[in-house]
Amino acid sequence: MAVKNPQFGINLRKNDNQQNAGYGKYYPKALEKETISLEGLTKHMAEHNSIYGDDVIGGVLKKMSGCIIELLSQGNPVKIDKLGTFMPTVEATKNGITKADILAGKWNASQYINGIHIRFIPEGSGDADITSRTFKSMCALNTYGVEEKIDLTPSETDKKKKKYIKKVTPLADWIAEQTGSSTSTHSGGNASGPSAEG
Repeated sequence: MAVKNPQFGINLRKNDNQQNAGYGKYYPKALEKETISLEGLTKHMAEHNSIYGDDVIGGVLKKMSGCIIELLSQGNPVKIDKLGTFMPTVEATKNGITKADILAGKWNASQYINGIHIRFIPEGSGDADITSRTFKSMCALNTYGVEEKIDLTPSETDKKKKKYIKKVTPLADWIAEQTGSSTSTHSGGNASGPSAEG
């Protein structure tokens, strides 16, 4: 399964939050692409001139996924060389527990822990450095278009009931629309289906 578009797609999105200092400005965001499943990753790896077939690669990846989850659930960070480290972290209640309550035997882990998160820390040394700024240099950045949120229910005041569609207009077309020029190369943007964004 070769990657159809090896470029890292970027859309520009307008900040519509009036309380934010960046209100009205445009910010880059990653173009939403299809998530590659374990099966997709297996096929991709098999196509890289591997001596192993889909069945072997898929079996190893499934076993690895299960074992990583098992080890994390026991509190063990798991490091995969040249990729990074998966580690469990605790999300505690905001109020915490007092020293007096601990001494009185009122400590109960399930009561004071809201969840266990899995953090990923990318490899950050040598040839395997994939921390954010270094990783950027590995990506073939390509700006596609401008993403806008279109309100389908402008008269609705309840934010939970509002419905939007996302419209993405190719950059050259968006510039032409904004400047009133007629050098458009595409026939408008594409929009996703309605979603309940707030």
